[in-house]
Amino acid sequence: MYVIQVTPLIRGTKLESLSYFSAIQYEIGSFISAPVRKKNQPVIVTNCKPVSASKTSVKSASFSLRKLPIQKNIVVVPISLRDTAAALAKVYPVSPGAILYHLLPPEIRNGTRTYPNVVAYNHAEETTPHLLTARIDERFLNYQSHIRGVFARRGSTLFVVPTTSDITHAARELSLGIDERVVTLNSADSKKKRDEAYEQLRDTSQPKLIITTAAHAYIDRSDIKAIIVEQSASQHFTTRTRPYLDHRTALVAYAKVTGRSITLGDTVPRTEDEVRRRQDKYLTYGEEVKRIVFPAPLSVVQQKDKPQPEKETPFELFSPRVRKTIELTIESSGRAFFYAARKGLAPVVACVDCGFIFRCPDSNTPYSLVRTCKNGVETRWFVSSTSGRRIKAADTCEHCGSWRLRERGVGIQQVVDEWKTLYPDNTILVLDSETAPTQVKAKKIIEQFYTNRGVILIGTQVAVPYLYRGVDVSAVISLDAARATPTWRADESLFRLLLKLREVSEKEVLLQTRSEPDALLEYAARGAIERFYDDEIGLRQLVKYPPFFTFILLTWTGDRETCERAQAIVDNIINTPLAQHYNNPASTKEKMMQHCLLRVPYEDQELYQELIRKASQLPPFVKVEINPDKIV
Repeated sequence: MYVIQVTPLIRGTKLESLSYFSAIQYEIGSFISAPVRKKNQPVIVTNCKPVSASKTSVKSASFSLRKLPIQKNIVVVPISLRDTAAALAKVYPVSPGAILYHLLPPEIRNGTRTYPNVVAYNHAEETTPHLLTARIDERFLNYQSHIRGVFARRGSTLFVVPTTSDITHAARELSLGIDERVVTLNSADSKKKRDEAYEQLRDTSQPKLIITTAAHAYIDRSDIKAIIVEQSASQHFTTRTRPYLDHRTALVAYAKVTGRSITLGDTVPRTEDEVRRRQDKYLTYGEEVKRIVFPAPLSVVQQKDKPQPEKETPFELFSPRVRKTIELTIESSGRAFFYAARKGLAPVVACVDCGFIFRCPDSNTPYSLVRTCKNGVETRWFVSSTSGRRIKAADTCEHCGSWRLRERGVGIQQVVDEWKTLYPDNTILVLDSETAPTQVKAKKIIEQFYTNRGVILIGTQVAVPYLYRGVDVSAVISLDAARATPTWRADESLFRLLLKLREVSEKEVLLQTRSEPDALLEYAARGAIERFYDDEIGLRQLVKYPPFFTFILLTWTGDRETCERAQAIVDNIINTPLAQHYNNPASTKEKMMQHCLLRVPYEDQELYQELIRKASQLPPFVKVEINPDKIV
């Protein structure tokens, strides 16, 4: 007799794990049927142990285990995927079964499609990751050559992009001459289109180029010999739910298990990947890149005026230089892009009298002030980008009752309002999470931008991935706001943003700032990527940041008493002098957010494995993240 743990494949379920008795020993990764809520439902086996090994937990359980019915036509996930999950379980504090669940494509997780049968692998490619550092146009030329080389060896290529919108661009750039061999698997497509894609995947008569996102990257074909990860530095490769899986890590492990080559490409790859390349743990694709040349120069525009709190409009939002450049661009039927770092009218609303800042009770992060207009009626909202909570904006301070509330910082709606006041006849498009809550709407806005002349696109970070060549002038409205991101990757992210804007702009990129130019701006202006990495690597080594150390971040929330109990549990289980406890700066007396940060030297893998084992024993209310971008 065995105790079987399963994860239900039910759309919208919050059930993560269920246990049953079974007379049969099932392989991890088996798709079977189990009684869930008085009805047989598809489930995936995540663990299987003899009853003798589970006696204690079975006896102490407050419920009795049901027996699994006899199964027919059992489908098992390929051994390669199971081995990948087992390898990743050494990196993340969860079971191989839980990781396997997150590797499965959505159609398989929700039980609407069975996993395709894949024969054993016989690949013997170079599995050491290759790092490709180049402009996007140069990268795609390299990709085309690489794909055709794989075709010549009767192999298929898996091309993985960060978002579904990138699938369209990749297919357009790579399909020339091989249209009939290109398969796009896009979760945004209709069921009919996805069915057609699956039919194409089943046809192994000739090699294919499969373009998809990480969500479908593990739908397999036995002839895939190469994996390419485009825009490998994109944050979209990290999942936002437990176990917070990094698909770049997963795909590297997947390539090693299956004997496939893997290429990571970006204009500015992650600093961790560059370190691995310098240490010869990664290989260089093509030639080593020290400097990247762009057509558009980068110009720093310093604004000397200082904010004056007593004034409603404390300073000029647009410098004379920016205004004049955009005027000439629009007059000549060009396209301009404004980058605004924050959504809404303002990223923070504070009380002038007592200093109170309006915060989301779920995340403890400051609310953004956002304006909506429906049927001519304007409404102001407090919106949390972290939790998604949305409430009507307050008129008075909830702490002292004062009416003197002030908006702090520059939001995209303020940028739009200011420019419309100055130039009411200009055509303006806005692309942020409010105007484009879906990729379909984002694509429509981008299409309008690129099919018209004499238009201005104003966008947040949401807009940046949609931009390709064809922008005449770009302007960062507040470089200071763009730099003020609460992440240890702030400099790397800003450097990547500036080079991206230089890459898509034809004539010039303008940076408005009230700070003195520094080395990072100099490197961005010269395209001196090697110098940037030299500084960034040195700094990370000095302050014990990845990749020289690995972060294990533990987080829990609650009132003071709850947090104290949670900390005692964490200390008892983790039990290491490496534990660094601290409160999140946004914590309040009513709701605290506490962290425990473990910095583990990368070379001490034995210690890391021990801490991962301990972290896996923590209760579910403790959030565990590996190398998160934010540690506060």
